[in-house]
Amino acid sequence: NLAKTARILVQQHDAKPCLSPKTVKRSMKGIMEAVKPQKQPLLTRRNMVKRVAFAKQVLHSGAASETYTSMDSSYFTVNGSNPNGKVWTRCGVKPIKTKPNKSQQLHVYGGISVHSKTPLYYVTGTTGLQRRFKKKNGQWLTGVGAEEFQKLLLEQLAPAAQQVFDEAGAGKTTLLMDNAPAHTAKSTKKVIAQNSISVVPGWPANSPDLNPIENIWGMMKLEVYRKQYTNLDELKAAVQAAWDRIPVTTLRNCMLSLPRRLAKVIRLQGRYIGY
Repeated sequence: NLAKTARILVQQHDAKPCLSPKTVKRSMKGIMEAVKPQKQPLLTRRNMVKRVAFAKQVLHSGAASETYTSMDSSYFTVNGSNPNGKVWTRCGVKPIKTKPNKSQQLHVYGGISVHSKTPLYYVTGTTGLQRRFKKKNGQWLTGVGAEEFQKLLLEQLAPAAQQVFDEAGAGKTTLLMDNAPAHTAKSTKKVIAQNSISVVPGWPANSPDLNPIENIWGMMKLEVYRKQYTNLDELKAAVQAAWDRIPVTTLRNCMLSLPRRLAKVIRLQGRYIGY
């Protein structure tokens, strides 16, 4: 609050100030600007230690970035394109912006590698998707649980990721997945071991800056949210189009940045690396 700060500065300067609050405020505005804060993961000391350990483990394994498939999910909402933003209009004309009667969203899973990307898969959390999975108490899950993720992994994600590598003649791929509960459940680990799926272990908490696919989701949202959508079908078409338009060069650049990310984590002793 510039006005409040100006008054305080004037009061602290002198009982009979020679500068008015307006003068101080005007001067402060000349050297300050309102900017949107950058979001960073909340990292504890324990998180940072685990991030360093994970980075060293992956780098020392000798595995090349070309062998990885980065896999994760993201949400897209119908009214996610700045619902409170202002629009230009003629004087005297009140613009009308339509919005859904209730929150409508898409929850999608996908995977990327230096060779290409998997299809997008819509999962629990997507508005209107038929519910199939329940909690132990019988209530419907509102997000992806272990059972659904295992089914998705075995039947769609892992085969699609390997198909990309087979078509490129690149051998077997290793999956990069964060430590979401569905990914790290005991039953999920058992399924992964039984089906000989190669996964990088020990992903540290609160580390989206280490996962290349997070950059792809960010690029897609910048494109998708350039316009407002009135229904879920419009949003779904825009999300699919944005996914399809991502060039292989962008995928490759994101995946090949992994060694640099890990090296920077070690250099910064586990702190946020800014990717």
